[in-house]
Amino acid sequence: MTGLDTLLESRQSDAARHAMALGLPTKRTEAWKYVPTRVLARTAWIEASPHVQQADTFGVSQGQFVNLPSTPGLTITQGPLTDSESAQLARLRGRHGFQAAAQALADVPWVITIEAGQQVRLDLTHFANTASSAAFGLCVIRVGANAHLHLDERFEETTDATKTLSEWTVLITLARDAQMDQVRMQTAGEGAHLFHTTHVTVDKNAQFRHFVTDFGAQLARLDLTVDLVGPHAHTQCHGLLVTGGQQYHDIHLDVNHCVGHTTSAMTYRTMVDGQGEATLNGRVYIAKDAQRSATEQSIANLLLSERSRVNPKPELEIYADDVTASHGCTVGSLNATELFYLRSRGLSAADARALLQYAFAERVIDVLGDTAIRTDIERRLLGTLKHGDLIRELQDSIDV
Repeated sequence: MTGLDTLLESRQSDAARHAMALGLPTKRTEAWKYVPTRVLARTAWIEASPHVQQADTFGVSQGQFVNLPSTPGLTITQGPLTDSESAQLARLRGRHGFQAAAQALADVPWVITIEAGQQVRLDLTHFANTASSAAFGLCVIRVGANAHLHLDERFEETTDATKTLSEWTVLITLARDAQMDQVRMQTAGEGAHLFHTTHVTVDKNAQFRHFVTDFGAQLARLDLTVDLVGPHAHTQCHGLLVTGGQQYHDIHLDVNHCVGHTTSAMTYRTMVDGQGEATLNGRVYIAKDAQRSATEQSIANLLLSERSRVNPKPELEIYADDVTASHGCTVGSLNATELFYLRSRGLSAADARALLQYAFAERVIDVLGDTAIRTDIERRLLGTLKHGDLIRELQDSIDV
């Protein structure tokens, strides 16, 4: 793990030495077989240092919260953790050397607590690191009984192509009857290498809804695990990956139905152009005693160039015999018949292609209930697509 060795050696801790002994995951590690880890190993990363942030904007800078908000029903502190939270972090450390290194290099975990019965909205910005620097952070989010948290995450956009590294590990616990909506719009600069790990525990009657869009970064990976541990717990996970140039985007999702009468749904769309590559691994596990559970899984992938690549892997692992489960996964290019139809209506080939790409992405964007967030994502999508201005004009006259 030469790229992180200097940082780990400076910590002089058992955790750092353990991470160095484990080393980085390699292509022999199934969950990392497509990840271009060379940049992690060959870059001499330096420790991220604080720099000036946007005034009064709550965010993450160098693995630390800045500009803490003052909101009724919300508290943000550093530690301490419960025994179960500490045990969960230990299990994550055991997954691979990079997670072990991230925890060894992170400071004291931040703890966000939403009091029982409260409704809180948090807008969080992930600020860009300084050039060639690496930052690591830990956060625990506790949503109390019958509380509701809406977390809207954005990323600072920069034009600096210098490599940066950010790792952010989050543990989320939803108590009975709690709800959480997490929306993550990733538009980081072209030099960013982002690794986010999120583990969610959903108790009885609680609901966790997650939506992610990946537009930016040179490399972006999200590991999301959702454990449904109480009857009638529910999760919805949706995402859109728009990958181009030489970008690599990766989502690994695990949904575990630990008890019966739990439900889940996942819908993901990827559009890959240029020499981009996207990986989408969606796994649903239904335990033997998780009877009368239900899950739906839909993954669709659109290849837009001859050199683009996508690695989809939908998985269903079911040990109960009284369940409802459906899944579908497609990989293809734009539909020739639909292209012909649009061309026959007077659109150019480029305009027709852009319109079909937009319609493909819109199917997953439509699940967002927050109009303002949906508008922001649509605006970014149209700015990414060629001939996006034409689509804006068409929106006023036809239903797309």
